[in-house]
Amino acid sequence: MKKTIFFIQMIAVFLIHPVAYGQTDDSERPKIGLVLSGGGARGAAHVGVLKILEENKIPVDMIAGTSFGAIVGGLYAAGYTANELESILENIDWQETLSNSAPRRQKSFRRKQDDEGFLIKFKVGYEDGDLKLPSGLITPNNLRLTLGDLINQKTQVVEFDQLAIPFRAVATNLENGEEVVLNNGSLASAMVASMTVPALFPPVELNGLLLVDGGVANNIPINVARAMGADIVIVVDISTPLLKKDEITSFTSVIDQLTMLQSYKASAAQLSTLTEQDILIRPDLENVGFVDFENAIDAIPRGVEAATAATQQLAKLALNSDDWYLHLASRSNDYHDQPIIDFVRIENSSDVSDELIRSRLSIEEGQEFNAVQISADLTEIYGLELFEEVNYRLVEENGETGVEVRTIQREDGEDYLRFGLALQEDFEGESGFQLAAGFTNLAINSLGGEWQALFKVGQEFSLFTEFYQPIDFKENFYIYTNAGGYKVNQNILSDSGDGTILGQVRVSQLAFQVGAGRNLGRWGTIRAGLQRSYGNFNRRIGFPTVGKVSFDQTKFVADLLVDTLDNAQFPTSGLAFEVNYENALSWLGGDSGVDTFVVGGYKPFTWGKNTLGFQSVFATTYNGRPDETNLFPLGGFMNLTAFAPGQLTGNHGGVLTAIYYRRISGGRQYLTEMPIYVGGTVEAGNVWNRWEDASFSDLKWSSSLFVGIDTVLGPIYLGMGLGSNGATATFLNIGQLF
Repeated sequence: MKKTIFFIQMIAVFLIHPVAYGQTDDSERPKIGLVLSGGGARGAAHVGVLKILEENKIPVDMIAGTSFGAIVGGLYAAGYTANELESILENIDWQETLSNSAPRRQKSFRRKQDDEGFLIKFKVGYEDGDLKLPSGLITPNNLRLTLGDLINQKTQVVEFDQLAIPFRAVATNLENGEEVVLNNGSLASAMVASMTVPALFPPVELNGLLLVDGGVANNIPINVARAMGADIVIVVDISTPLLKKDEITSFTSVIDQLTMLQSYKASAAQLSTLTEQDILIRPDLENVGFVDFENAIDAIPRGVEAATAATQQLAKLALNSDDWYLHLASRSNDYHDQPIIDFVRIENSSDVSDELIRSRLSIEEGQEFNAVQISADLTEIYGLELFEEVNYRLVEENGETGVEVRTIQREDGEDYLRFGLALQEDFEGESGFQLAAGFTNLAINSLGGEWQALFKVGQEFSLFTEFYQPIDFKENFYIYTNAGGYKVNQNILSDSGDGTILGQVRVSQLAFQVGAGRNLGRWGTIRAGLQRSYGNFNRRIGFPTVGKVSFDQTKFVADLLVDTLDNAQFPTSGLAFEVNYENALSWLGGDSGVDTFVVGGYKPFTWGKNTLGFQSVFATTYNGRPDETNLFPLGGFMNLTAFAPGQLTGNHGGVLTAIYYRRISGGRQYLTEMPIYVGGTVEAGNVWNRWEDASFSDLKWSSSLFVGIDTVLGPIYLGMGLGSNGATATFLNIGQLF
């Protein structure tokens, strides 16, 4: 139907403008090539130049681009207008797009749980007894999926000469440093290969070649545009300028300068080929950072200014209104039907079962191709964190159209180590720390079974290990078994409710659990099982009436866990919710014990750079005599901040916290800059040893002001708290707190 509409429009153009149509002869008009250089986030200036070219009716017959110039040029060649490109740059989430993993909302619930336990975000691969580090800080899969989604909304061609505007992307062969001109295949992959800045992105393997940023070999590909048939070239040079003598002050600046020098020599050779009829546009991009993608749109007006200054030169290339209308119509490809998919093929280079991948694809044979849906499916598959790359392409075979999904195994292996640090300091002599190390062994069988181990030392000493086994490829249902032990100090409070600490006991526990569960998509899980625990608690300080007491308990345990937060440290949307129930089963052996119920959650609300969140926890024990193994601790940042961590403990308790924070810095720039927040909290809660003593009149109050930094080592908080009865606290916290 869309094709029919397109042909009707073209006939109408011919009937309305017969003279113009007859007068338009492409063979008589010089072919205009657009050359877009690389320059990182500065490349948004290209969009500003394109806006002026469109306003002045300057035709573009072919495009050659390098790095970010290939991104802008490729999207423009695919059929996007300059205004549409501006909207894309304004709305794209660069922090997410340039993230090293799938967006958190797209991760499996298992991988979201990895965010718990204050583990450092950076993972170290482990394979065959060796540690494996990635060849780049950022895996470009999110960028490739984003570009693929944008491209497939306009076209599915594989020959770049068949795009709305013929296009070439320039990359560099990492083996020999030579220029590689990409003219077919996956347009998204070609664009990504062209901008894979060495060390920041890993090299891209394409067409049997290992490719990196085209700026290394040819940042201003004038020769490529000439080879495409350009008679006149419009060159937009947004290259990062060389550093001046007083700016070369560190080893990194020396390396940057040496890297740029090679690129500048190649660029100078290209620029020397310009003729009098060619046009060179150089936007003033001072103070626009190479990697400042979140502020990239600030470069668009600079491109507008530079192109406007060249309008006198551009005027000689302008078309009249009729010819311009025909030019736009001739390169429009918005009117295309989506193909019907005849087959789906999995090209899987990993050890993961093909069926595990296929089960997560929504597309079926006989359906109309849906680029948005398959992009979402692939993002979910990538969120399993089993693959280095997940992409797709449309293929034509024997008159049939198919979708070929390609997955590439992680270069650092399917197993990884994670490390963590948590530190609390009140600057008054009280401090605590926690070191953690975790190991995860993924995809140990075709259904995606995994084994995890976690070790912590510091205020709490603990060991934990779990085997998790899905029983279907979709991972809807699973079984698990785990074992762990811990030693931790617990305060004992008086029954007076005034917070008086009578003493401290050392609690030791070893527990084993088996159970089954149901995953609720990516957003949660519900599970239940049996737990057998052994241990003791022993007087450590004060409280002389308590000696060493041993326990042996069998419990039924059940959990409902929900997590849709967009960020584990400073969330702006989503929800976290947890319900835990434990029922003592003395008839299965062991002590009578008690039943416990814990419920808690966190919900943020965001406007602009401001977020207001509400966090709550409630815990109680019943049906038995509580002991020191069932104590509910309060104290510490966002948990009655003015009180020391674990200062308040009881068998019943709860706390409600209102949290406000505002981001005052820009977002991450390739992991080199970290968002900074300022905020505060208002908290109310308490603990009681007896339920009958619980009362709103006994609530303790606390508030805090803080500065927070979201780092690759986890969140860092510096602040102060003020609470009931004059309680105060100054704190430095490093580690996971939500």
